[in-house]
Amino acid sequence: MSGVAPLRHLGRIRLVAVGINSVIGGGIFILPATVTALIGAAGLPAYAVAGVVVVGIGLTLASLAARHEASGGPYLYVHRAFGSFAGFQVGWLFCLARLTAMAGLMNGFAQYLGALAPWGTGLLPRTAMVLCCAGAVVGLNVAGIRHTSGAANLLAVVKVVPLVALGLAGLCFIRAERLVPTPFAPMDFLRAVLLLLYAFSGFEILTVPAEESLRPRRDLPFALIATILCVCAVYVLVHTAALGMLPGLGSDRAPLASAAGLIAGSAGRYAMTAIAAVSMAGCSLVSLVGATRLLYAMSSAGQIPAWMGALHAARRTPVAASLLVGGLATVMAIAGGYAELAAVSAGTRLLVFLACCLACLRPEREGPGLPGLGPRDPRAQGPERWGRIVALPSAVAIVALLSGVEPREAAAGMIGVGTGLILYLAARRGRRADKGEEAR
Repeated sequence: MSGVAPLRHLGRIRLVAVGINSVIGGGIFILPATVTALIGAAGLPAYAVAGVVVVGIGLTLASLAARHEASGGPYLYVHRAFGSFAGFQVGWLFCLARLTAMAGLMNGFAQYLGALAPWGTGLLPRTAMVLCCAGAVVGLNVAGIRHTSGAANLLAVVKVVPLVALGLAGLCFIRAERLVPTPFAPMDFLRAVLLLLYAFSGFEILTVPAEESLRPRRDLPFALIATILCVCAVYVLVHTAALGMLPGLGSDRAPLASAAGLIAGSAGRYAMTAIAAVSMAGCSLVSLVGATRLLYAMSSAGQIPAWMGALHAARRTPVAASLLVGGLATVMAIAGGYAELAAVSAGTRLLVFLACCLACLRPEREGPGLPGLGPRDPRAQGPERWGRIVALPSAVAIVALLSGVEPREAAAGMIGVGTGLILYLAARRGRRADKGEEAR
């Protein structure tokens, strides 16, 4: 690795903006229809259940973030708690989750724009829209953390203000009878909560660029909880409005654009479509930030080839990782569908969260390849204590939700784990070979 260090630039407000931009993306614009198709008006209680689980996970991650100064997030936490192999697998799963999330968001970007015209759903127009989104996202990430965080601040405002306005205005158009829950199958409810966790997740990305945060032990826990609470409020408001306004919500390809159309006519529909597309592009940008910064942390620990996470000397960003992840996500976005990519990403993230909950219950340890813990900040003891309390219940909830993963999605996750194992063994063999040559 080179001696280039990340630039510390992210304070509390910027971190919250990055968090909101990471969470509010494709999920809230598309999943209200998916959840309503599964369980109807019971989607509102499903949001509440998902929110409780997410708050527990957020407190757990806040506890872990309060103990560390180095970049890496879940990868670093599990590595320190359970060793190199467990850390590598979690880091690899995290990258897969961000990769599939980025692909799904770019797919959703094309889906929303394509809904404006009949020809927009064709393969060539969809491919062109995905490529435009990918080029903008990768270019911003390569440009540097200042450009990325600045874009995140702007995009957070651009997406949140119209969503809140839509939710508040929509309350005047709802019909109360559409909010009354109807009978549903328990497994369908579990499946709905699982999919909603995809819409809620993304906050974990805040723990990854710790070395680009001004005061990570104090600011990261604050940003995690603030992000989750803001997102919960926005999601419940928007889903309530959409559910009460749209009789055909379960089959709508662009539900929030349809809701905006009822309020403000065609101008509202076009405006919300543009906001949704920009929102998903911004969320894919933050997904790329998380994946590439994690590759940087793993390469710093010598668990993947150094070039994959190397920082550009002038820009101090992982350029090679940005091009690699961005290219793979583009191919997946063109070849796959939004629902499938969302489901795989949700299941993979749950495995990462489960490992973090278990890591929170173990004491930190020092070891080769691990950055030092450094001095504790007394003002971070509150998040640490709460995290230890909720870690076990959160782990139990995650195990229950994993039962809602479909067999084909579980198979995709196992393939990902197997691929990670192969990479880990190959990297380990390469390190042994290098040591043997040095010994000679």
